[in-house]
Amino acid sequence: MLNFLIKRIKKYLIVGYSYRSGKNYFGRKTIFTQSGGYKFKSRIIDFKRNFSANAMLIGIDKDINFSGLIGLICYENGFFSYILLSVYNIKTNIVNGFSLFFKNSASTFIGNIPTGNFVHHIELISGKGGQLCRAAGCSAFTISKNYFYTYCKMKSGWLLKISNYCIAIPGSVSNEQHKNLNLKKAGKVRLLGFRPTVRGISKNPCDHPHGGGEGRGSPPRAHRTPWGNLNKVPTTIKKNYRLRRRLFKIFK
Repeated sequence: MLNFLIKRIKKYLIVGYSYRSGKNYFGRKTIFTQSGGYKFKSRIIDFKRNFSANAMLIGIDKDINFSGLIGLICYENGFFSYILLSVYNIKTNIVNGFSLFFKNSASTFIGNIPTGNFVHHIELISGKGGQLCRAAGCSAFTISKNYFYTYCKMKSGWLLKISNYCIAIPGSVSNEQHKNLNLKKAGKVRLLGFRPTVRGISKNPCDHPHGGGEGRGSPPRAHRTPWGNLNKVPTTIKKNYRLRRRLFKIFK
């Protein structure tokens, strides 16, 4: 009876997914390395995590849109939802709801989390839902804070200045070994929706600006896209880029 009930609940938490296959709004092919793939459906995931009630983890699932594991949970008030699981959830099978105090696996205001902790599922705008650190094994490190903002260091090196009233969850996202995944064969890559990438030099002149010529020749003076636009043009000066990494991005 319980398995039948869970199957019925999952039906309402799964929605269809539209396949673009590298085409734009007009249906024209604009990304030539995307096409095909197997059919899948997307799960509705609760990114706000604003229920104060604790929950029970019913089952662990995998969604094609997320590299981390997701779990079906049931709150004390009978509300079911999918959430992104953290490493703590997997180890202990415990899911805590929203709390005004620092608690493992509980969503709380980032201002309530002490400095020196790893956090994930970080909001950029209060009430919008978690937007940062949602991939497998991702987390940010809280460096310092004041009355209004918390300073976090991302894995990319960026230093973010986030409002203390934005929600975050202590710990890191589950499925840390996702980066070591080996697809083993080309067929699996095709099932994920990727087509082979062909170099512009090996194409014909009618297909690419780099095409044509005798043998394995080098491209023309300036690298260009298939549509003739300049490519590999530096968008920022290196000096400014280093300076920009030291600055703080502000999210209120």
